[in-house]
Amino acid sequence: MALPSAEHARRFYRAAKQRFDDALLLLEMGRTTAAVYLAGYSVECRLKALILAAVPQGQAEEVLSMFRGARAHDYEWLLRLYTEKGGARMPPTVVPYFARVNSWSTDMRYLPGIIALREAHAFVEAAPAILAWADGRL
Repeated sequence: MALPSAEHARRFYRAAKQRFDDALLLLEMGRTTAAVYLAGYSVECRLKALILAAVPQGQAEEVLSMFRGARAHDYEWLLRLYTEKGGARMPPTVVPYFARVNSWSTDMRYLPGIIALREAHAFVEAAPAILAWADGRL
């Protein structure tokens, strides 16, 4: 897994890696809500890295400006944008993992309490399949 060559794509790629590592540590500590939130955020960042790696450098600023507002956190919108920019569709083997994490929302930031450990594990364990698929496309 090589780093993307485009500068903005590299930044999102690195953020995704760090947030997922943080999610794993938080899950070990039983901080399930934060672990799920950061694992979900890592998927979002990796999808954005994928999009930025797919566009010509001259379009990067335009694409970055699209990463504003609620829709910029919507995985389905991000996948559509990726395919519109020339990216490949997600393979059927990855779709079930995507369905598992697609419930993620930035609104999780405001949820008190903890997510059930089993549910958190299932979510965090689904993210690597998406991250690996994206890595293979970079």
